[in-house]
Amino acid sequence: MLSMTSVSIKQHQLAEGPFWCQRSQALYWVDILGQEVWCWHQSSGLRKSWRFDQKVSAVFTTQSYRLLLCLADGVAYFDPETEVLEYLCKLDEDRPNNRLNDAKCDQDGVLYVGSMDDDETLKTGRLWQVDQTGQKTCLLDDIGISNTLAWDYSRERFYFADSMKGEIHAFPWPNFRDVRSDAAFVKTPEGFGPDGSCLDADGNLWNAMWGAGKVVCYTPEGVTKHVIDLPFKCPTSCAFGGEKGDILFVTSASVGEANPADKPFAGQVIAINLFKTLGINVSGAPGQAFAGA
Repeated sequence: MLSMTSVSIKQHQLAEGPFWCQRSQALYWVDILGQEVWCWHQSSGLRKSWRFDQKVSAVFTTQSYRLLLCLADGVAYFDPETEVLEYLCKLDEDRPNNRLNDAKCDQDGVLYVGSMDDDETLKTGRLWQVDQTGQKTCLLDDIGISNTLAWDYSRERFYFADSMKGEIHAFPWPNFRDVRSDAAFVKTPEGFGPDGSCLDADGNLWNAMWGAGKVVCYTPEGVTKHVIDLPFKCPTSCAFGGEKGDILFVTSASVGEANPADKPFAGQVIAINLFKTLGINVSGAPGQAFAGA
């Protein structure tokens, strides 16, 4: 039985990118279509939000008080006090209809961010690596909708998905090479897409399955281990957090619902108690901050 609470206070259009900061015991997330960044402090329950003049797809803490944002057209530092933006680099400048989408930092604090055609029709997306100096490297091209960035260092693999193809692939790491022509690690059923993911301490991949109303946990062999049914159709991503790392935060979209008003949890950010829901002890690492300041 699902044991959950909502940590958001509005029905977002497209909540995404949950990021747990262990230092401040806070959850950050974005509303891409709402052009907002949100922060919720667990101990006090206080929330704060900031609105921007373009879509924002991901948020990270840094080595200072500033945040790092993935905006539609590039990566920028954001001062939450003065609300000043400072671009670190622009991306996909040659593809003006692209926007940035899912993003994560690796264990060294290097940013990896995927892009996509904002109309979700063309395969013009890329996967970018951005370091703290703003140096950018394109790792993949010809992507439909970039999603699911997660590293299993013990198995030397990096998970990345193209939601348009319904496939998650396990790429070799750190000796990265394109394996998209090989069999997928996971292929979702027709009509559903793999959205954002996170990894637990045992190397299981937890994936938000867009359109299916589920978070699915896969073993390192790609076998379904757990399925959590959710009170909305379109989960967008998930992340472990909380003081012990045993809470699964799940973001969602209301835009995927036929009648959002009839689905009050659609577009919300929920916190799932996994022990009460599944009867198991499971935890994962907090979000990795960006290496720059």
